[in-house]
Amino acid sequence: LCQIVGLACLAGFVVDIFAISFPPNLGELQWRIGFMQQISDRSIILLFGLALVMYGMLDFRRWRRRLALFCLILGVIFNLSSILVIRDGIAFQQQAMTNISNQATQAQAQIDKAKANPGAVPNVTPEQLKQVSQVLGNQVTALKESAKTTTLKTGVSSVGNLVIVGLAMIGLGQYGARPPKN
Repeated sequence: LCQIVGLACLAGFVVDIFAISFPPNLGELQWRIGFMQQISDRSIILLFGLALVMYGMLDFRRWRRRLALFCLILGVIFNLSSILVIRDGIAFQQQAMTNISNQATQAQAQIDKAKANPGAVPNVTPEQLKQVSQVLGNQVTALKESAKTTTLKTGVSSVGNLVIVGLAMIGLGQYGARPPKN
């Protein structure tokens, strides 16, 4: 029973990962972030499936040891992949900040152009332009804070899941590698 449910969990995990990874685009930062977030979100299914299969194989020493080694390797990979998630999260945050700054600079340049040539924009007073400039500054600050918060929350969630499941898989591998109790 445990093996059936465990194998179903593992098959479901593999199908999900295949579906979300197609088409692969490893060179694109957003794709890698989304992919790793999906893996971290679904990793508990993988852990549960491996634990059930391991429990179902307690009497089969040879298969249990192979599965234990697989769990140890996968646990190390999950923990190491958290470094990639951190690096990509920092790069994405910097990219978002740069985009926000560039768009704000372009908008401010248009406002400055309208201030320099008041006749170019009819029915707009210098006070209105000053007010728009202040609103733009406030929105830029809010957008930057939102980008920082969002990337931090996403990164902490993904890294936390990857590390916890990675450590659990290492523990599962160690459990499966030890000799059975008589």
